[in-house]
Amino acid sequence: MDLSFIIPYRNREIERVTRCLHSLQNQKLDGNFEIILTDYGSNDAEQQAIASLCQSKGIIYIYYNARRQFWSRAHAINIGIRAAKGHYLAIVDVDLIYPPHFAQAALEKIDDHSFLQYQCYYLPPEQTNFEQLRFDKSYSYPVNSISESGGLVVVPRKAMYEIGGFDEYFKVWGVEDMDLKKRLRKIGLVRKVLSIQEAPTFHQWHPPASTEELMPVLWLKAMEKYEKRKTEIKTPYLNQALQEPRRPALTIFENIDTALADGTTTFTFEYPTLQSYVAFAKRFHSLPSEAALIVRQTFDPIRATENARLAGLFQKINRLLEKLSVSYRVTEYFTFETEWVTFANVRDFLFYFIADNQESIADYAFHSEFERSIQCVVIKK
Repeated sequence: MDLSFIIPYRNREIERVTRCLHSLQNQKLDGNFEIILTDYGSNDAEQQAIASLCQSKGIIYIYYNARRQFWSRAHAINIGIRAAKGHYLAIVDVDLIYPPHFAQAALEKIDDHSFLQYQCYYLPPEQTNFEQLRFDKSYSYPVNSISESGGLVVVPRKAMYEIGGFDEYFKVWGVEDMDLKKRLRKIGLVRKVLSIQEAPTFHQWHPPASTEELMPVLWLKAMEKYEKRKTEIKTPYLNQALQEPRRPALTIFENIDTALADGTTTFTFEYPTLQSYVAFAKRFHSLPSEAALIVRQTFDPIRATENARLAGLFQKINRLLEKLSVSYRVTEYFTFETEWVTFANVRDFLFYFIADNQESIADYAFHSEFERSIQCVVIKK
């Protein structure tokens, strides 16, 4: 097998995915290739639709039950890599439409001592005539910067196993690509570029994701600090066998009223929130193995109020910490303190708590309605 296309996926509209898959299937390649789509915990309707589409097109479909867990592009790609047989691996963005000669152009440029980055045009929102896009001409659309975006890559499979795959600590999006390139260079690979002129690829427009809704305050900065400080991947993920995830937290989450009636331990965040954070951590770590802790909390609209007296001190500390090389956990956990327990405070704390305590957590399920409610189940390992 010459090339494996690997597509990380969760809950995207079927028309968009169909255009991407169709463009991959139409590759004109002297050798052979495969297409692998990793569904990282889509909801029922999306899962059924995409599974059916892949089956009809002869595409390898892998469902990993990460439902109600934070999106991890790194983990989703690693799952696809384990299944891949290609000598080279092309990481695919499901929003892209590829030219028919993309695979051939990539294989003619890459070798076992290099990795390849490729570019794409950003189509405008009003683009509808996708069938009329031409791959033999230039467009005036914006093009992604090679120096700023590293997610579109082709890598020798052997090299990916040598570095242990993507680092799965990274959640949501953004930094796992910079980290990957740094580690590939560390083992001697050089970067090559497949330019937009050589293989014009098109990115289908979608509304920009709201950072405020998707990730906690300063999470991207926290990941950047983590990436800069670490010297090697903590876990060679690809060298571990992929196991079917046990999801007891999801079972409780989907039957939460029954769990509450049975007396499963619950927690409600209260003012003062800093003490509440500590109390939550103590409650969780005092649980017996395999026991669950449930958060089910709603949040009323918060009227504008002055911060509590400690707020000024916390803000000064944060400004100082931002200038120093110290643990981001202190910065995030003590951002501010008000007389109200806010959605953002609780959501952000739970996000960081789960990320930082993965070795103690057997399973978790998390869902939030922005500024309205949070439902979370965490199970002690």
